[in-house]
Amino acid sequence: MAATELAVEAIELESFVEEIPDLQAHFDKLQTRLEKGGKKIQCSFSTNRGGVQRAPFWAGTRVQGGAPIQQFGLGTSAPIGGDSSSSPYVPAWSRGSGSSFVSMCASPLRFVNVCELSNLAKQATDGKERGLVKFSREEMDKSLLAFDNGVEAVLNRDGSGTIDQIPTTATINNNTGATGPQKSSIVGLNTAASFVDQQVVQVLSGIGGTNRGSFTISFVDPVTQTVFSAGALPAGTALGDILVIQGATGAAGSSVYGKDYWIQNGNVGTKGGVDISQYPGRFSSPTINFGGSGTIVNSTAQRVQSIRMRAMGDDYDKNEKCFWYANPVQGVALSGNYYNPGYTRIDEGGDKVIDTAKKFMQDTWAGDEIVWSSTAEPSRMDRIVASAFTFGELFPTRLHEWTPGNPIAAVPVNDGTGSTYYDSQMFAYERGFNLLCPEMKQQFFLQGLPIPADA
Repeated sequence: MAATELAVEAIELESFVEEIPDLQAHFDKLQTRLEKGGKKIQCSFSTNRGGVQRAPFWAGTRVQGGAPIQQFGLGTSAPIGGDSSSSPYVPAWSRGSGSSFVSMCASPLRFVNVCELSNLAKQATDGKERGLVKFSREEMDKSLLAFDNGVEAVLNRDGSGTIDQIPTTATINNNTGATGPQKSSIVGLNTAASFVDQQVVQVLSGIGGTNRGSFTISFVDPVTQTVFSAGALPAGTALGDILVIQGATGAAGSSVYGKDYWIQNGNVGTKGGVDISQYPGRFSSPTINFGGSGTIVNSTAQRVQSIRMRAMGDDYDKNEKCFWYANPVQGVALSGNYYNPGYTRIDEGGDKVIDTAKKFMQDTWAGDEIVWSSTAEPSRMDRIVASAFTFGELFPTRLHEWTPGNPIAAVPVNDGTGSTYYDSQMFAYERGFNLLCPEMKQQFFLQGLPIPADA
């Protein structure tokens, strides 16, 4: 608590100060859009039927058609069955078949964050004489933003609890810096914005691989894609390792089934308890793989439409409500479609040189809205139909009640010295949920997109 006591000196505000500047960036766009456009159902944590534990929520889907067409024997036609010796030939109906259905299921995962406040820190801004900003109120507000940022991270990923993978182009500085918050760092991550200050993350060699240990992030710098630590990183931390949220195992399907879990191309593995290799093509999201070269051009929109027409058949709805979800670096790449053709007319602007640089990134691409997010993978763009996603909620984001009706708790010492409570209080946010999207073929994504330099 010593650090908190010292920090309070920086927030003993004068009466004219109305707001504490917040230098920590926060991100939650995918969570917001999926909750807005998707479905929500209330579910329990687990169910037991006949002594068998079952997932508490599920979504069914038709995976194979039935009743195949054939030519029916009639007159002199080649017989299918029946009495071929009779004249005229009397056909018989053949046996038929029906559709096949499967249900994908999931169990909610619980996420929590805890904030502990010194009573002296609260007292420093308590009352009109000391300041207009209440420390506890500000901490509740900022803790909620950090919590949503953490939920956003797992919603973006593949269901293993992985938040990011250390790229081969990154730089790992393990215990090489000066003492303080920059003693260790990982520079050049894909989405540093997915992490939050003071977060504990595990380092694994890969999905389901060796757990090298964990470290605490002191500061996140989303501009330089860097996370810092005041301590050493786990021994053996290497390029290609994955960074996993504390409490998850790093195994496939062990955390929230996020965007990358559902929007994927291929017929291998298990999704929501269903072996998708038994249903080739039915759970594979169409994609265009740029392989790290080339660029998105205007005609890419028609390529997307052509592939989706084949995937969805004549049920394809060109006006389907959806949005593109992408990292802002791809907004830089897309801007070339505007600047490169040279749309500026020489007779514009009168006697002044025209400002040909547009201030904002485009709001749409290929006629659909774009949601720009720094937590999205930089080399990928996802076309998301949010109505295909279902949230199974054990409970929404809320303040945890330590006792009924009381979200604030004293902090017991429990060190065997006879001391009772620390001079502090704590509160916590919590949420229990998981995500299902059996309509994976309805989604679409571009992958392997080149990343513009210095974007």
